[in-house]
Amino acid sequence: MSSIQPQYVALGDSYSAGQFIGGDANLVREPVSGGLGGPDGDYTGRSRDSYPQQLAHTVLSGHEFIDVTCGGATIDDRGLGLGGILIPQTVFGGPPCVPVDDSGMPRFTPTPRPAQIDALSAATTLATVGIGGNQYNLGQIIAKCATLGASSLGSPGTDHYRNTAEGRADLAQKEDDLRSGFAKMMPELRERAPHARFLFVGYPTLFPTAAGQGTCDGGLDENITIKKGDMPFIQEQFALVDSVIRDSAQAHGHTYVDIAESSRAHHVCREGAEKWMFGLYGRYEFDDGLDGYKPARFPAGKDMPPFTPGWTAWLQGLLAHGGGIFRGNETLTTFHPNKRGADNQTAQVAAALRKAGIVQ
Repeated sequence: MSSIQPQYVALGDSYSAGQFIGGDANLVREPVSGGLGGPDGDYTGRSRDSYPQQLAHTVLSGHEFIDVTCGGATIDDRGLGLGGILIPQTVFGGPPCVPVDDSGMPRFTPTPRPAQIDALSAATTLATVGIGGNQYNLGQIIAKCATLGASSLGSPGTDHYRNTAEGRADLAQKEDDLRSGFAKMMPELRERAPHARFLFVGYPTLFPTAAGQGTCDGGLDENITIKKGDMPFIQEQFALVDSVIRDSAQAHGHTYVDIAESSRAHHVCREGAEKWMFGLYGRYEFDDGLDGYKPARFPAGKDMPPFTPGWTAWLQGLLAHGGGIFRGNETLTTFHPNKRGADNQTAQVAAALRKAGIVQ
């Protein structure tokens, strides 16, 4: 009597997709119909070194594997508002470069990706879910701190969010978006995959939370204009997101996988092998054989809608200095796990799988 193959489905945003790890040459390229990239890729930004990909090729190698993680994903249309888990996703976070024409303008208009929840079914036996950062819009908080830090000393971002009515209201709305999204998502996940074990994966530590945990003296080349005084506040926002993920998972009988504690001493301010997070820049060896993926000039980028591929590439070029041209093989990473960080994510999830008796 033959047994039915177990099925593993990975859902989540760029921290689960492994966005930016290894650059273009390391992308998971799967042809997708509907004008979303054809043989060049699907624009999810998924890396072969992401924790779902690593798990699928190691401790979960006996499972059928479905990876629908995608950079930029939210739960629904709140927060960053791009969709992903419960509704189709309209804008994507990868790869680091987009196909461009000879003038450096985007060559395509992506069509929406199906809601990630559609990948779940009665056949799903295991699912990992890494979501919440874009629902809370952590990137907007980081950007606000950087903007205020460009002309202020101390902790201007912290002061804004804690001491102004606008800042406090913004944080309250973000938390409501996050909690509401999880409240809506959790029962729908169980309905779609009634037999699955769910592991909810938290976020790694990005910044130090105390003065003795690192200096982060790098300026534009590392952490743009984020002041050291604002770094603990930003990390507190990551911790809040993690707390909502943990509480929601446990309330519904699921497993929460903590990543923050194991990465606490390996934040973006560390150096060498102790650094598990990209800062602003990461070096990539761009794949010259992949048609259209070139460091490109986007002179009209500022007129494009935010978070479109052209706008993102224009911003990358702007931040890389040089009048809107990518600087060599460097591009914007926006604070994501590097290969060491992804390896740690993989180790923590694998340990949780063993503890739950799912793998040996």
